[in-house]
Amino acid sequence: MKFIRILFLLMAYQCYFFSTAQGLEISKQMKSGAKKLAAICMKETGATEDLFHEAKETSKLPSDNRSKCFIHCVLDKIGLIDSENIVHLDNLFEVMPPDFHPIIEQLHTTCGTQSGADGCETSYLTTECYIKTNPVILKLLFVSLSD
Repeated sequence: MKFIRILFLLMAYQCYFFSTAQGLEISKQMKSGAKKLAAICMKETGATEDLFHEAKETSKLPSDNRSKCFIHCVLDKIGLIDSENIVHLDNLFEVMPPDFHPIIEQLHTTCGTQSGADGCETSYLTTECYIKTNPVILKLLFVSLSD
């Protein structure tokens, strides 16, 4: 669990730097960690690598059920969604440096938890809101996994 939380923090830092300096690339170490997490969640949900390729090609979040459950798995593994399907992005305030707090606050305030029929749909709708609020998140969550 600690590794997954560190991985998420690294991805969050990258999001911050991407939003302030668009030219940065995602490091090999971050891609490696993200791919490990993706492999775990693909195995659990039946999602395939096509999910990442589709996101890269369309710049949109795939909306099939396996993709939605993949997102739920990722949020669950990094401890950002609870058993009642409430997303707790605000938990990141405790572990992220102050420079990142405005972005977390923006996503948390703008999106909160977007309720769906189940945990998979809730995770999807909430992540979709994050992407609409800050589109670089799609690149970090999906495109980097397909490289």
